[in-house]
Amino acid sequence: MAPYIYNELEAEVGELRLVDLQPGSYHDTLQCNNIHCPLLEPKAAAKDERLPISKLQRSVPDGWIVEQTLEGRYLFMSPRHSGIPNSWKHPDANIDEKTYELPKRSADDASLWHVPPYEALSYTWGTTDNEDYVYVADPADPSQTSSWLRVRANLANALRHLRYPDRQRTLWVDAISINQADIHERGRQVKRMSQIYPLSDSVIIWIGPESEDSKLALKTLRHFSEQVEYIITHRWGDAPNAQERDWWRDGHRLPYEAKTWKSIVSLLHRPWFERVWVLQEALSSDRVLLQCGRDSIPWVNVRKALLVLRQKTSVLPPDIRGRLFTYARGLMAPPLASSEHLLLWTRNQKCTDPHDRIYGILGLLDPRIVAKIEVDYSIPVWKTYSRLVLAEQEVYQKLNMLNHCNITTRCEEHPSWGPNWEQPIEGANTGYLSIRRFYASARSSAVAKLIEPAYHLQVTGRHLDTICRVSHSLNGTFPEVIDEIFDWTPRESRSDIYISGGLSIDAYVEVLVRGRTSDRAQGNNPCPSIRQLSEHLIQAIASGELDEEVTRKFKDCFFVNECLFSTREGYLGISANGLQEGDEVSVILGCDFPMILRPGHSDQFEVVGPCFVHGLMLGEALKPPLKPPWRDVLPVTRGWALSYFINGQTGEILKDDPRLGPLPNIWEEIETLDPFLPPFVFRNKENGHVSMNDPRMSAEAIKQRGTILDTF
Repeated sequence: MAPYIYNELEAEVGELRLVDLQPGSYHDTLQCNNIHCPLLEPKAAAKDERLPISKLQRSVPDGWIVEQTLEGRYLFMSPRHSGIPNSWKHPDANIDEKTYELPKRSADDASLWHVPPYEALSYTWGTTDNEDYVYVADPADPSQTSSWLRVRANLANALRHLRYPDRQRTLWVDAISINQADIHERGRQVKRMSQIYPLSDSVIIWIGPESEDSKLALKTLRHFSEQVEYIITHRWGDAPNAQERDWWRDGHRLPYEAKTWKSIVSLLHRPWFERVWVLQEALSSDRVLLQCGRDSIPWVNVRKALLVLRQKTSVLPPDIRGRLFTYARGLMAPPLASSEHLLLWTRNQKCTDPHDRIYGILGLLDPRIVAKIEVDYSIPVWKTYSRLVLAEQEVYQKLNMLNHCNITTRCEEHPSWGPNWEQPIEGANTGYLSIRRFYASARSSAVAKLIEPAYHLQVTGRHLDTICRVSHSLNGTFPEVIDEIFDWTPRESRSDIYISGGLSIDAYVEVLVRGRTSDRAQGNNPCPSIRQLSEHLIQAIASGELDEEVTRKFKDCFFVNECLFSTREGYLGISANGLQEGDEVSVILGCDFPMILRPGHSDQFEVVGPCFVHGLMLGEALKPPLKPPWRDVLPVTRGWALSYFINGQTGEILKDDPRLGPLPNIWEEIETLDPFLPPFVFRNKENGHVSMNDPRMSAEAIKQRGTILDTF
């Protein structure tokens, strides 16, 4: 019997290789046929005939809110404190259900593309120990002797659990369906993951055989998920018909024993939850089942349960809290959170080839970005990472990928502007917040140029100040680093004036919590105000003691390998370790966070990393001052915190920045449902070009208002 020899796929017709797994019992030899089929996009995308949420919102009574869940269903959320349960039904029974009910998938949908029905398998390859064999027959000549294909033990185990006893089962399995020895086929098929999984009849997540507590973990997650709902605007609440309507609340303790929590931790430490590739497979379809041994649970139940549990930080055991904090970042993939946040998740996951920290999530990124990324395993890893920076600049005219750079983790001897996604980053570094909370460059368009062959990146921005003092490395919660916090507190706390206005103590506490205050929020917000934080800190310094109330107010003040810094002109900030006196704080056009740069030879700079600086987070460096009584507020819409302006005296709210004047005549602001763009974008009426950047914040427009820009 000879080893299996792959026949080449016809790339011109979009072929893929399917596995017809032959029937058998668990211990029988694994047998299959490999067939080639064209996989094409559907002739016509299934239409969602429901009303858009914005229109449906106008039909509900006051206090009700319409939102969309992870499953795509519309949820009618009842007024706060009303005691009325959330509902899948419109509060007005006279409204036609077709306007809001999610249409069911038709059995005829599979006929829209030329491929037999198949299921796609998501699993981890595992080690090469105890490899097994699959025997592949030629479907065109059943009498011919089968050839063998070596597979790893985890896949063999999965196939034995998944095959039917009495009929064949058609699967797409990457280890068999892709000729792994052909680097060109491998590259082509990797770029098709965004088709292969979504167009399958269903996705099966195989996390391994049953263990002594896996059944308890799945049962617990399923029951918890039935009590809660998570919606795509990053909110959560009780599920319609929930038996336990308070389980979603942060402070509400769950009735779980230690063995129950241990079972969930054990589940989350299975290899599937630690790998990069599998996330895009799980999030690519709404027909996904997680299977452990013979037990299974809808993936959306697992995702929903983990996302809500992650918010219950005050009642979670430390071991599960730590695991959820890093893993659940990935579950907030677009549109729940930014692509930058997803890339942070990959840094804490495992993959065999470091290229896959990018290639392994292409199916979750904006297709416009993906089109700029060539899947090529032969190029250096650092160049793959740098290409994502260039793709973002080309597609969006943004440079937010620079927020993933840090001088302590950079690839040695390679450009400092290229993030090193091989190195995990822990903690609260401000460059990696899930919601787009700040706009240091004020929705400006990046001006960047790649200088070859040196591979330098020339950018435009504004140099603001030079760092003159740096704290010790900070690690721990507010009480654990209180001595350093006291040491950096402004001495004349009730009179020292900050460089951009206001009290220095107010600037300092906002730096400590990285802007997580209620001051710039609109409506109900659980965060304390800057003034509350300042008063609590002043009282703690005066008494020399920390009581429970102060510690609770500063719960968002924690550090992992970070440091405070101040500048010559008096700015206060926080950044990851690695900065030093003499480094420069700058705002780069198209980058949402201030950037610390280190002067080098011949007017060149090294990227040290992003930072949070009070007075530079909302475009202050590139716009004229906002005159009282106006102030910025940042209501969150679809995961984007967009600047509005409120008059503190009259309560008037403006969506348009009063400092910038009207839009140029050829531009208009429009609403978009594109999950990768802000809810409101700018469209050129002459050529139809759509941009997330404000045309009044181009480099030319900024300079015309008298601001001097620098080239780095």
